[in-house]
Amino acid sequence: MNGDIKYCSHLNKDFSERVSYNHPCFPVYARYDVLSGYPDYSAVSHWHEDLEFILIKKGKMTYNVNGELLELSEKKGIMVNSRQLHYGFSAEHHECEFLCILFSPELLQGNQWFYQTCVANITQNYSYPYLYLDSGGWQQAILDKLEELYPAFNGGVVDASVCFQALETFLFIMKILYENLSAKLPVLGKENAELTALRRMITYIEEHYAEPVTLADIALAGTCCKSRCSMLFKKYLRDTPVTYMTKLRLQKSLVPLLNSDAGVTDIAYENGFCGGSYYCEVFRKYYGISPYKYRKNSGMLAGKE
Repeated sequence: MNGDIKYCSHLNKDFSERVSYNHPCFPVYARYDVLSGYPDYSAVSHWHEDLEFILIKKGKMTYNVNGELLELSEKKGIMVNSRQLHYGFSAEHHECEFLCILFSPELLQGNQWFYQTCVANITQNYSYPYLYLDSGGWQQAILDKLEELYPAFNGGVVDASVCFQALETFLFIMKILYENLSAKLPVLGKENAELTALRRMITYIEEHYAEPVTLADIALAGTCCKSRCSMLFKKYLRDTPVTYMTKLRLQKSLVPLLNSDAGVTDIAYENGFCGGSYYCEVFRKYYGISPYKYRKNSGMLAGKE
């Protein structure tokens, strides 16, 4: 755990998440992360245009893609395709260390014929939400290439040489995917109606998490009843709508908690909690320590880096 906040913080016009890239002008993101840095050892479900690659370095985690659960263990990984709902977690609260690397498809959109012929049939295919990356063969080549790339970003300076290496890595990966998957891919599919409704409800929570929000409000955003709303959250996210919103509020609260001197009560109100005491109670439930100690521990770790 350190003072850096996870990459998802803002929304685009289509309500996909706007990734805070390592360099704001170059759409690649690379981070070494730990699962204990998330509330209840669970990231909040999200989606974005970027292709997301996860490589497990130590431990294991469960990965949820559109409600399907996959077990990821050491030296294995996953590619999550563009615009798919996804998040990682450990129900047993086991630690997991992993590389997370994102590439925006816009890196390869300079020539539209090339993009539509060689890239979009993979990245825009709703029938192919993810690829499990096992050790060995062409999938191992992808994992190795990701591991080669990360140290270039670890220094904190994204210069021209890092950009060229990242672009070369993305081209290498897309070439492998095209050669091994394009003939097997089904015709471009459409997103199912349940996921469309769920996206709308998640978007509503994302836009209004700092305000009082009821289950009825969330259900209305998805044009469904409260029972169907709860069913969709349980089916695809393994959470209730209220629990999902609580985790999102906690994650959002980490930004001022770790990067400002704001008081805990102010942070609580600004992130949708009804008071400082309740915020501390919920924070301790999900993180195992108080927000005061979390802030202090983060500062101590940052000082050692």
